Amino acid sequence: MTMLTTTVYERNLHEYVGGSSLIVNQGGTRSSKTYSVLQLLVRIAEKSKDPLIISVVSKALPHLKLGAMRDMDSILISRGYIPDLIKNHTDNYYRVGKSIIEFFGTDNIGKVHGPSRDILFVNEGNYIKYDIYDHLAVRTTKTIFLDFNPNRSFWYHDEIQGKQPHSFIKSTYLDNNHLSKEQIERIEAKKHHPYWWQVYGLGELGKLEGTIFDWQWGTFDDSLPYIYGLDFGVKDPDAMVKVAIDQPNKKIYWKQEIYQNSLSTPQLGTIIKARNVGNHLIVADNAGLRTIMDLRNTGLNIVAVKKPRILERIKFLWDYQLIIDPGSNDLEQELNTYVWLDKKGEIPIDEYNHLCDAGGYASYYFSPAYKKGNYVIKT
Repeated sequence: MTMLTTTVYERNLHEYVGGSSLIVNQGGTRSSKTYSVLQLLVRIAEKSKDPLIISVVSKALPHLKLGAMRDMDSILISRGYIPDLIKNHTDNYYRVGKSIIEFFGTDNIGKVHGPSRDILFVNEGNYIKYDIYDHLAVRTTKTIFLDFNPNRSFWYHDEIQGKQPHSFIKSTYLDNNHLSKEQIERIEAKKHHPYWWQVYGLGELGKLEGTIFDWQWGTFDDSLPYIYGLDFGVKDPDAMVKVAIDQPNKKIYWKQEIYQNSLSTPQLGTIIKARNVGNHLIVADNAGLRTIMDLRNTGLNIVAVKKPRILERIKFLWDYQLIIDPGSNDLEQELNTYVWLDKKGEIPIDEYNHLCDAGGYASYYFSPAYKKGNYVIKT
């Protein structure tokens, strides 16, 4: 079957056929860099006369399942495969031709330090440590692919750029000729946000100094009591974040649940219920009181947030280690572009912070200040 590709695929193919041992893809949002590399891996597996082991690696397996593995299923279907017939769900690999394409997270030390492979694809390499990459690289006998969003410099810029031979491919959404008009308009609507636009629009290395929150990746701790924060959108997306707090260890966990545009209230309610929220509390943006009432009438346990000043929410979160569940990709983008508009005046930028606001509503609900005085919520 004919494969619909972009110029990013063609450029990666050219470098691979040319014998490059390390192919680095730096790109903005929707540039097709990850999808294109996965397409190429499928074609390599199909055409190889010898059996190959191809490893696709990222920071954690849940992140791969929500991203690269979904893309892989889409690519295989477009090639005429039935993914479930060639996929091992236990060990997370696909058998394509004579070859195996496996997926694993770098938190799986056995895999990182385990057997060698022929081809390696490090997806979003800026979120793994260099020593992990190095362990994987020395166990790779043929080609390595690496991709990343350039939201800040990392070990590629320190250890590879200008020091190790490699091919470099930079791409933007303009390299993806399969985007809809609406997708392009949503991307270009953010041109006035310089931090976001430089990284995710232009695919350039961002100088995102002054980000408001420090954070790290980590699996959401479902053993803790948790609630949800919900920020409503009109032209902006509706955004919902699952939030838990580990008070003794001063940790707050956030997990992106919903980030979607153009939802009616019934659609939003259906999607929320599909997230299995049950009777867990949802603390929602008080700008949407009518929507809150409509959602409550469907059986959801939802209340309006009593908003403190934004700075109070921010300072409350500063007292905790903020841990983001892998797969929260839109939340990651927001956190990496949530900066001070006026740092001296302690005024944060008020754009593209919908998930941050949702997480803030639910997090601040746990604050002693919220449950006293002006911030009491009656449920």
